[in-house]
Amino acid sequence: MKRVVFLILILLSVTIAQDEMKPWEKLGLSQTEWKMIKDADLSIKKVESLLKDGIGIEEYLSKTWENYGLTESEWIQKRRSGITNYDIQLEASVKDKGFGEDTKNGIRSDFSSMSGNGQMVSSLFLPGYQQIKAGKKGRGILMVSLAGGAVAWCTADAIANKRFFALPVCVLALDMIWSFVDFKVSSKK
Repeated sequence: MKRVVFLILILLSVTIAQDEMKPWEKLGLSQTEWKMIKDADLSIKKVESLLKDGIGIEEYLSKTWENYGLTESEWIQKRRSGITNYDIQLEASVKDKGFGEDTKNGIRSDFSSMSGNGQMVSSLFLPGYQQIKAGKKGRGILMVSLAGGAVAWCTADAIANKRFFALPVCVLALDMIWSFVDFKVSSKK
């Protein structure tokens, strides 16, 4: 009987101790955050909503939405959808800089001019590719075959003799230069 009474007393004390949990502990907050909530006179319902949305108390109370030209509800909606403050800041800075159509068209022209350089680079590092693409299949296949043969020759010789042989690399380099010059000449026509 004494054991039962003792067990009941322990269970009651544990239950009472749980009920005496501090309000900030129930929400998983620090005492500092709880003080900030009390100072700002936020309702528990609002605090629970913010925490559920992944928004920190200090973050909310600093009213960062004002820095980005947003309303509180717009900012909360963005944060709720998983967008970070950093992403919101980037979005706001893009709006401030005014990337209009003129800027977008300038960026597009920069990329289109780079694509011409990309063709020159591919004509150098992928011998025969631009020639095949341009319809010069015989010349392109010869360049591709020379490049593939040189790589295979260099690899096979290195494996078989356990040393590096430079002649296949020279053949590959000459093939690359031939491809590049041929593309430059044909693109000027």
